[in-house]
Amino acid sequence: MSLGDKEQERDHAERLRDRTGKSKQFFERASEVTPLGVESNVRAFDPYPFYVEEADGSYLYDMDGNEYLDFLLALGPIILGHGHPEVKEAVKEQVDTCDLTATPQPIAVEFMEKVAEMTPSIERVRLANSGSEATMHAMRVARSYTGNDKIAKPEGGYAGAHDYALQSVYASEEALGPADEPNTVSYGTGIPDAVSETVVAFPFNDEEATEKILREHADDLAAVIIEPVMFSCGCLKPEDGYHEFLRELTEELGIVLIWDEVMTGFRLGPQSAQGRFGITPDMTTFAKAAGGGYQMAGFGGKAEIMEEIVPPRKEEASKWNSSAFHGGTYNGHPVSAAAGLKTLEILDERDVYDHIEEMGDRLFGGLQEVADDVGIDANVQHVGSMGQVYMTDAEIRRYRDSWKANEDQFADWWLEAAGRGVLFGNPMQGERFFTTYTHTDEQIDRALEVAEDAFRAVDHDY
Repeated sequence: MSLGDKEQERDHAERLRDRTGKSKQFFERASEVTPLGVESNVRAFDPYPFYVEEADGSYLYDMDGNEYLDFLLALGPIILGHGHPEVKEAVKEQVDTCDLTATPQPIAVEFMEKVAEMTPSIERVRLANSGSEATMHAMRVARSYTGNDKIAKPEGGYAGAHDYALQSVYASEEALGPADEPNTVSYGTGIPDAVSETVVAFPFNDEEATEKILREHADDLAAVIIEPVMFSCGCLKPEDGYHEFLRELTEELGIVLIWDEVMTGFRLGPQSAQGRFGITPDMTTFAKAAGGGYQMAGFGGKAEIMEEIVPPRKEEASKWNSSAFHGGTYNGHPVSAAAGLKTLEILDERDVYDHIEEMGDRLFGGLQEVADDVGIDANVQHVGSMGQVYMTDAEIRRYRDSWKANEDQFADWWLEAAGRGVLFGNPMQGERFFTTYTHTDEQIDRALEVAEDAFRAVDHDY
């Protein structure tokens, strides 16, 4: 079916467009001041984004007064529900006590103590403001520690928005080259070719190819940075033994293993994904859920590696260039640290994981059931409270398998569901969505009813 025929048959954005007249007007205003009318490219979608004015528990409310049952959850940070009362109280108390000072504050140290207490791999930790900052600094420290320049990462893996991470995230098959020996391809323009030459891509879940590539570049590699579950391309689970193999190989070759737990950190359990899978990396990055909805990120690991940040003493002035710089005006912002500390305390002490994973099983398992009932090709994958719907009946084991999913059909399904008041993440097939502490059985039931209607709406268009 051609695009023109498809548009004539059904406009999947019609229901959402009819509900969001004020957002459409505001989009025109916003587009005059910022590209695409949004603060981040990920927030833009056709025909236009809707603008949220209020959030509470499991729900968002846009400027037209529409209510949305939220499974996007700010791309992962909202793990206790929007506006958790204890987190809000901690924030208010900190706001009334002390704002930013550029001198160390106890609340930030207390937060870091809690991070280290809960995370098996972290002996020392530093803070940042975003996952991108966290991975950037972790890579720099690993380079300093090893004296090597190259970083290896799996193709299809997103590890932040800086130049060294925006490599082999997405590209054509022709550009990426052979599946067992992929090329390194920058994601987007404005990234120097010289940066791409310092990044080595390898195929996730392929032990033979991974080993061949890492051994070939071992003398130049500082680190392997990898998501324990590849949520950056939907939900690509590690095959049995893959992480154990990679841990052993990096130890043998003297390569720092960085687990990028920006998405999985404190989301897949109180000890994050490393506790869930029983793997202890050399370094870990975290963000999102760690801040409970506030700007918080960080990186940490073995004490000897993190000591690379410590500058030489004055009497060692000749060694001035012997440490890795880490700094940032807003690092450990007291308000974010207060929100993060309270969030981690709640996660560590209550039944949050039991609940969100029960809701996750009901939601993602139910989505597969209703898709099968409708007869639509769908492969629903999830780990705990995180997952994605791939619009294909193909098996998804490696990154390139995800190319078999129908991105347009997924976007239309998302639009149909959003028009009915449920946000299954955002309209990008390579993203993912979540359950939160405030979700209830009744809300999951409603979400599944909407999902089924939306599946039926897009069933015959492709």
